Amino acid sequence: MRRLCLVAPLALAARPALARELLVVGTQFPRIFEARGRNPLSGEADGLGAELMRRAAARLGLPLRFQVLPWLRAQAMVEQGLADVLVGPYRTPEREGRFLFSRQAFYADALVFYARRNLASHWVGDFTALAQVPVAIVQGWAYGDEFERARPSLQQLSTALTVETGLLMLKRGRIELLASNERNTAPVIESLGLSRELQILNPPLGYQRGHFAFTRSAQGETLRDGLDQAMTQLRATGEWRELARKWHITIPE
Repeated sequence: MRRLCLVAPLALAARPALARELLVVGTQFPRIFEARGRNPLSGEADGLGAELMRRAAARLGLPLRFQVLPWLRAQAMVEQGLADVLVGPYRTPEREGRFLFSRQAFYADALVFYARRNLASHWVGDFTALAQVPVAIVQGWAYGDEFERARPSLQQLSTALTVETGLLMLKRGRIELLASNERNTAPVIESLGLSRELQILNPPLGYQRGHFAFTRSAQGETLRDGLDQAMTQLRATGEWRELARKWHITIPE
């Protein structure tokens, strides 16, 4: 009975603005948001973000479906109101102008540089040492305030369309460093058979927290507020932490 009392106010708050199922979109983020089966548009997804969204939407009494899309397209759909929820974006000042963000981040990543093995390291924790070093970032990713402050001094900075493209650029010697995170990159390295050729460099170049994001509209704000309340409940019951352990994901305290 207690749970019914908690759920009903949330459902009543969220339902008037939502006369249809929620469309939840994102890109292939290992262990955060992954296509279930071979069809990324099947309406189903796995990962911590997908499971949390299922449980939060159920508490609100809202049906949902998922689509796994290219990252820039997923962002554009939510920004334009063609989808309701974006799974996993890091929060940045630029994105604050485009989306409403969940008040709580639901996972945390360490950002790192990857390099070829058995080569002298260019990275010692000082961005000024990278002024003339060929470095690549992944298109559409956010790397944090410290990296953004250093960006103008990185004279050989390039952009890879995907993590896989960046790793192949690194393997072939087109760049010396690829900025990524281990969660996204480890499975791609394994699939490409590059474990013996590439390595992570320490220290991390930064840390980022991932959120759910919503359309900047009255409807998006109502949905954000309802899901925030549901997420608070999931943390209080321990379900959030249990799911994070299942998917081997670090969650912010």
